[in-house]
Amino acid sequence: MKLSEEVEKMVAEIGDDLVSGAAELALRAVNVFRASLVECLSDSSVGEAKERLTETARAIVKAHPAMAPMYNLGSAVLNAADASSTVAEVETKCSQAITDFESKLCQSASAIADLVFGLIPAGENVFAYSFSSTVVSSFLAARARKKFFRAICTEARPSNEGRRLATMLSSGGLEVAHSFDLALGLILPTCRAAFMGVDCVGRPGLVNKVGSWMLALACRELKIPLYALAGTEKFVPDDVFFAFEDHVRPGAECWTNAPQGVKVLNHQYEMVPFNWITGLVTDEGILREAQIEEYVNRVHVHPRLEELAIASF
Repeated sequence: MKLSEEVEKMVAEIGDDLVSGAAELALRAVNVFRASLVECLSDSSVGEAKERLTETARAIVKAHPAMAPMYNLGSAVLNAADASSTVAEVETKCSQAITDFESKLCQSASAIADLVFGLIPAGENVFAYSFSSTVVSSFLAARARKKFFRAICTEARPSNEGRRLATMLSSGGLEVAHSFDLALGLILPTCRAAFMGVDCVGRPGLVNKVGSWMLALACRELKIPLYALAGTEKFVPDDVFFAFEDHVRPGAECWTNAPQGVKVLNHQYEMVPFNWITGLVTDEGILREAQIEEYVNRVHVHPRLEELAIASF
């Protein structure tokens, strides 16, 4: 079933957004599903309604295949649709699944912020990489609770989402210092702790914006605590985890009009081993590597979405 122009436009805008983090994009995906659900009411059969939601879920996953919440939100909606026998049931059950997932995202951010407050060293420099709404909300919540510290960040090229991070933190009352990515070796040694968001968590490690691997390596060498922030809605099973490897952007985003014969690589995501970070800060506590499998085993991606990741290998 072809998606409506409105839904296609909303999905395209999510796919074109290279600045927002996984949790923020997942909240926008919630609105896409709500729009698609309204359209389901015009379908003549329950089968058509389910097909519409399936195509919506698949389109959202394809827009950002490295971002775990897209799989988990889509799976929640499709499972609810599978349990429905009428169009009215599809609307009721899927609407509840969407609302529950949205609430989970908000609750995760709040729980993580409470834990991060105790991890930020007062009066010190704290490093943050790329853009993560979870990092932003955690830092601003700490500042609101009268913890004073300076945030330091870099551009996070090629999309420069680090500039958005700096802008939002500064507008929230934090003192912020900003530099270019290759200055990491100069500014990181001045920091007492480092934080980054996460797009996907699985048994092999965690996935985030390119540059996270270098940050983790530098923190490991300098013995600076590095915490990755991720709600449990970012956990995925093995069959989905490596979908990030298939997400390659046009080289022109890095170098416009590169000379003929020069291939510009623009991979957006990379994996960081768990033993390179100090802790994974989640809505269910600060997890260590040995605990990850327990949480991954709880996650089941819907077969119609899982096959998208398998097909990319």
